[in-house]
Amino acid sequence: MKSEPAIYDSMTTPFADGFMGQNPDQRNGENIGQFSRNFGEGLAKEKEFSEEEKLVRQRAKKAGRIYRKVCEDLRLDACFFSNFVEWTEYVEGRMSDDEFHGRALMVAQKMRAALN
Repeated sequence: MKSEPAIYDSMTTPFADGFMGQNPDQRNGENIGQFSRNFGEGLAKEKEFSEEEKLVRQRAKKAGRIYRKVCEDLRLDACFFSNFVEWTEYVEGRMSDDEFHGRALMVAQKMRAALN
């Protein structure tokens, strides 16, 4: 038995982003409204950080800057620091900036020596 092809009129022809004949601005508004209903609560919660969380985030960003600076100073084009234990200790405040910098420098020097 053959199946009949679906017949759509110009207002109900489905496309990935909506239906033909719909106003694109209307679709976008509907999509944004649905997005905010589905994810708005989670997004709002992300903005509320405790002081401790803010400090951890600041230290994580600073760790990235330290890594980049060490690589630049040693003229390494690409560095990947895989010692996440030290990174975690630093970010959680169990290691000073100077100690973290020194350890990062030592690892980067070993990377540089391995390239030569």
